[in-house]
Amino acid sequence: MSHTWRWVRVLLVLQLVRLTVGSLFELVPQEAYYVFYARHPALSYFDHPGMLAWALALPATLRPPPPVVVRLVPFLFAALTLLGLARLARRLVPEAPGRAVLLFATTAAFSILSVIALPDGPLVAAWTWTLCFLSDALLDDRRAAWLPAGLCAGLAFDSKYSAVFLLLGVGLLLILLPRGRRQLASPWPWLGLLVAGLVTAPVWIWNAQHGWASFLFQTAGRVEHARGLSPWNLLGLVGSQLVLVLPPLLWVWGREAVRAAPRMLRGELPPEELFLAAFSLVPAVVLLVVSLGAVVKPNWPFPLWVAGALWAARRSGPSLLRWNALGSAALHVVVLVELFAYPVRLGDDTWVGWSSLREQTRARLAPGEFAFSADDYKTTAELLLDGTVEAYGRNLLGQPALQLDFVGLDVRALAGRTGLFLDSAPGRFDDAPSGPPPAALLPRCARVVEEPPLLVRRGQRIVRRFGAWRCVEYRPP
Repeated sequence: MSHTWRWVRVLLVLQLVRLTVGSLFELVPQEAYYVFYARHPALSYFDHPGMLAWALALPATLRPPPPVVVRLVPFLFAALTLLGLARLARRLVPEAPGRAVLLFATTAAFSILSVIALPDGPLVAAWTWTLCFLSDALLDDRRAAWLPAGLCAGLAFDSKYSAVFLLLGVGLLLILLPRGRRQLASPWPWLGLLVAGLVTAPVWIWNAQHGWASFLFQTAGRVEHARGLSPWNLLGLVGSQLVLVLPPLLWVWGREAVRAAPRMLRGELPPEELFLAAFSLVPAVVLLVVSLGAVVKPNWPFPLWVAGALWAARRSGPSLLRWNALGSAALHVVVLVELFAYPVRLGDDTWVGWSSLREQTRARLAPGEFAFSADDYKTTAELLLDGTVEAYGRNLLGQPALQLDFVGLDVRALAGRTGLFLDSAPGRFDDAPSGPPPAALLPRCARVVEEPPLLVRRGQRIVRRFGAWRCVEYRPP
């Protein structure tokens, strides 16, 4: 059997195992939220552009959608990523393209991209194909490749705003590469930019119609929540990548990045190395700087590891894949044990207990009553998943509620009705009474009645807790 087919067989087995695992556990709150997106079709959305929601349109028609149906979407996006990565690896790591693809495909980051329906899935798929066509244009002087590069870059932006790093990398290459400077004088890069602009039109139109709400949330809103200089955010970012891509890959990539930085500034880096640096080192530096003043979520660096893994594979031998794969296998065993046996109760809103919460909430609601919650979106999105619970968000308390503010709800229509308010307490595992209601709830009700908390159990262990209060005669803000 040729090396190529051996790599293909390994990748196929890996992906089928991931799809099987994804079919066996509940949708996480983020997935429920994006199903909520899909049930309210729009050109774009408050938190993110619309690509994932559009892809979930068919699964969202099911109530509730089976996990395997929802997770076929990231599975297919991951397949597109692998196809693009293989094409790119043949160009940039010609001596070992299969090993380069497997280096990325065996990471925990790629498991997340393959299993969980997140905007990062379509982002990384479109990002990878953008790099394919950009390598054609900038490294092989195939100028017409700017058109599909613009198309794919536009689709990446339609998936997640962090696709702007593509523009940063392209700008750097057009300036630093002699071929890039020559192409700037031709119409092709500008035509590619025009194509990208046309493809991203839905995002611009939606934002223009809604006071640029999404752009402001992702820029000024993030700055507003920054807490000043702190090394802990930086350490958290580095620590998360040590887990998600494993220390061997991170070490080799970091070593090459440090060596390449001065050579890049002196213009001594070969074109292929400069290409890989532009789409891995440059976004990494930006994210590291941002992390000094704000939280950078662990999934934000995912796209840079497309070029990062290829760069590391290009500059190392087979031992890197061997050690990284061994570390990844050990990590995945630990994750699978936690996923299905749940020996360690996590103080976070994760995948555990949501179907039980829906059942208990239905049992608590009298005819004509609704449920609502004041977390960002998680409890509300999970309650809405099967269509049997009328549920709302914290906009009923007069607080911003993300995409829940943009679905045409007039909270005044709920005036006088009774609602069950649920307060997620992911760090608590006791059966004590719900206690005093949240202060923000009191002015919204004629009367608040304390209810027993909703408890989710595995065997005799309490694994989730939700405080509960009945809001009699709801008063809109």
